[in-house]
Amino acid sequence: MDALIRLAAVVVVLAASAMAYLWWSRRQGRVQHVHVPGALTPDDLGAPRGLRATFVQFSTPICAKCPPTRALLLRVAQEYTHVSHIEIDASERLDLARRLDIMRTPTTLVLDANGVVVSRMNGAPSEAQVREALDELPPPGEYSI
Repeated sequence: MDALIRLAAVVVVLAASAMAYLWWSRRQGRVQHVHVPGALTPDDLGAPRGLRATFVQFSTPICAKCPPTRALLLRVAQEYTHVSHIEIDASERLDLARRLDIMRTPTTLVLDANGVVVSRMNGAPSEAQVREALDELPPPGEYSI
């Protein structure tokens, strides 16, 4: 009987762990629409913004998922007109990370043409999630003289 209780306890712990992992993995890279007051300037970011959109990726030197996320964001940014990628070391820019409530890396913010944060992806996003975040932005305006 004692062995049966132990086996049941192990099964419950494994099931709870599996459910927690499933919940956590579904949240990875999910596009969240956010409202952050104000705009991020090139001075805030340390680099010029894109004319249509900017991916702002917060990374740290020990982050294993940051390099693949960088490669993905750079590749997607190159496929779109006037989209740029800026990577910020959160450990060197604690002021900005705290201001934007960055709690883990990688975290990617998507800025519109005015530098306003319109969406956020916590964790490593998939290519579909990155494209979804860009596709929800208004198309670049046409300029005429």
